[in-house]
Amino acid sequence: MTVCVLPVFLVVMGVYVEYTHTDGCSTLTVSHESLLVEYGEPVELNCSIPSKPPSSQHILGWESQINPVQTDSETSVMWRSPGLTQWEVNGRELFCFLTVPNKEQCKKRVHLSLYRRPDSVKISSESSVWSEGQMMKLKCEIKNVGPLQNLTVQWTRVDQNKNRTVTEMSYGNFSSSGEERKSGDVTATLNVSASRDEDGVQYQCAALLKLVQLQQPQVGTSEPLNITVHYKPSISRPSGGVESVIRGDELVLNCSAHGNPSPQYTWSSPGNMNLMNSSILIISTVGSEDQGQYSCTAYNDKGSDSVTVTVNVLEHPHTTNLSSVSNVWSEGQMMKLNCEIKNTGPVQNLTVQWTRVDQNKNRTVTEMSYGNFSISEKQKGSVDATATLEVLASRDEDGVQYQCAALLKLEQLQQPQVGTSEPLNITVHYKPSISRPSGGVESVIRGDELVLNCSAHGNPSPQYTWSSPGNMNLMNSSILIISTVGSEDQGQYSCTAYNDKGSDSVTVTVNVLEHPHTTNLSSVSNVWSEGQMMKLKCEIKNTGPVQNLTVQWTKVDQNKNRTVTEMSYGNFSISKKQKGSVDVTATLEVLASRDEDGVQYQCAALLKLEQLQQPQVGTSEPLKITVHYKPSISRPSGGVVSVIRGDELVLNCSAHGNPSPQYTWSSPGNMNLMNSSILIISTVGSEDQGQYSCTAYNDKGSDSVTVRVNVVVDYKLIIIAICAVVTVVLIIGFSFWCYQRTQNIRRNHANLLAASDAPPTDSLKDTAC
Repeated sequence: MTVCVLPVFLVVMGVYVEYTHTDGCSTLTVSHESLLVEYGEPVELNCSIPSKPPSSQHILGWESQINPVQTDSETSVMWRSPGLTQWEVNGRELFCFLTVPNKEQCKKRVHLSLYRRPDSVKISSESSVWSEGQMMKLKCEIKNVGPLQNLTVQWTRVDQNKNRTVTEMSYGNFSSSGEERKSGDVTATLNVSASRDEDGVQYQCAALLKLVQLQQPQVGTSEPLNITVHYKPSISRPSGGVESVIRGDELVLNCSAHGNPSPQYTWSSPGNMNLMNSSILIISTVGSEDQGQYSCTAYNDKGSDSVTVTVNVLEHPHTTNLSSVSNVWSEGQMMKLNCEIKNTGPVQNLTVQWTRVDQNKNRTVTEMSYGNFSISEKQKGSVDATATLEVLASRDEDGVQYQCAALLKLEQLQQPQVGTSEPLNITVHYKPSISRPSGGVESVIRGDELVLNCSAHGNPSPQYTWSSPGNMNLMNSSILIISTVGSEDQGQYSCTAYNDKGSDSVTVTVNVLEHPHTTNLSSVSNVWSEGQMMKLKCEIKNTGPVQNLTVQWTKVDQNKNRTVTEMSYGNFSISKKQKGSVDVTATLEVLASRDEDGVQYQCAALLKLEQLQQPQVGTSEPLKITVHYKPSISRPSGGVVSVIRGDELVLNCSAHGNPSPQYTWSSPGNMNLMNSSILIISTVGSEDQGQYSCTAYNDKGSDSVTVRVNVVVDYKLIIIAICAVVTVVLIIGFSFWCYQRTQNIRRNHANLLAASDAPPTDSLKDTAC
């Protein structure tokens, strides 16, 4: 809020008003109840009443130590000050009063406050440069500010990372000249410990007048003061470090330090070489003479700091060679791989790493640490090392690749691997191994192709020999093929795979199966009679081996529902033939029922062998079954049928039977009825009432049904006829009555006219029916 009052009215409001009287003084008003005024600014306050009192005598005015004023004729009076500079107004009352004869004086008080902005705010230090460890003082001088009792000095510290810290000092914590309600000069002091953290920090002080009416209490701020602190150097890298570097590489030692003023550097080295005055020491190509202790000192006029580093010069292996006792290994031997590492060190940090990669690119890593290999010392700590890895020669090692590497595991080396051998490919010779187990059985149908596989793994690559039942001349190959198998090919086959490391053999028994020449299905009779136990015969010619034979029966009914039944070896009769082939007869007993009529049977020969993907080797033609059975009428006997006289009568005597049934009927009048399953009488009379019998028959038997027919009269037609007659009679009677009434009225009217000699009128129309 702007607190400066320009020549019209001050627009700053306070919070304090006191009424000396309540009822009679309620009309006394002031323009401001509370007012904050800046030093030297003009002030105007108005006091008014709505109208003059009834007595027309009154005094309205301002009671003040400064410029009092009053009126006895006006309803308002203005208190003015062209430039308020009297601090006496702070804490003093300023009253507007109204005096009326014979009444108690009315008063209203206005709270008036005066404040002053400082002429200057200045921050200073005892010294422009601080030294680490000293206790320094910052001074904030504020000129001519008030009221002093509301003053707060605010200190602000901003470091190099822009972090901001604020500290406040209230009245009583700094020295001042002047009364607390007035303005004066102020000097505030802040004690700061000079440390390297204060170097580059910026300080600032500000004057704050904490008054309720001031929205912005900060009324004056100093220029910022930059702090400079001098402190001795501090090297960030700790002493006692160790640097390891491979001979011929570059050596870089960093001795950078923080200090103010900026530090200078001195180095000492093993050879007392002339080193540059720099924080970083660089030796571009390191030799053995560079190994030893290096010291660095960083210094300025405030002190110094030192660090010592031990440099180890490592020997990069000249060669890393991997070899084997023999170029070709034999399965079962324990072989040695030698990794020779020339001119390396320090040996206590040496690790030999073995890498094995198989033919599937699977990688295995094994490490040998110091103490697990032999060493021969050389000058300046470098050594020759020989590490040995024992490997059992097996067929899994054939084609494997080995490699060895020298690792110097030092904290200072980001890449510990300093030497790697060429890869060594391993060859292992081993005897053949046939993947297919011995004792196998192969079954093949005569006339098909036979393929026997004797492939084996071996190194060197194996050769093959075969023996067969006929000692035929067989090729030296892992695969034996007979394009068309005959009965003479049945028997035992042996295969041997061999090389100079040994051999492996496998024996296979070949069974030559006879594909059935015929599979025939027959029945004892072409037509079955219901109730008989019938036999179906499945004859399979020239098949085997019989122990693997299964006969499969398939039944398909008229709704296409399929039922399968199997008979295994031992449930059918066999007749032996030459070379193991047989004729087989399987019998299936079936109860002849009407459900079997129209059913289709079929039989199949199945040879269930692991080698046969399709076990079904012969199937008969389908056999359709016919069953003769007596008729069966679907409608139950003892039924009653009611029919209206004159309607049509239909009686159904349909029956199921095989052969198809014939029909006979008996009726009440023994009329001549047709030989049909349906009896029709187109117009039923009373003579047709009675009992009807129907018999369905064929050569397997008969079935009968009896029906009682009741002929009834349709009473609905009689009732309708009676209603029609009654209606006609009523209409005729009503018409006759209307006619008689009309005639009587006409006669009476004519008589009246004749007696009165009046002309005729149309009034008779209203009396008609």
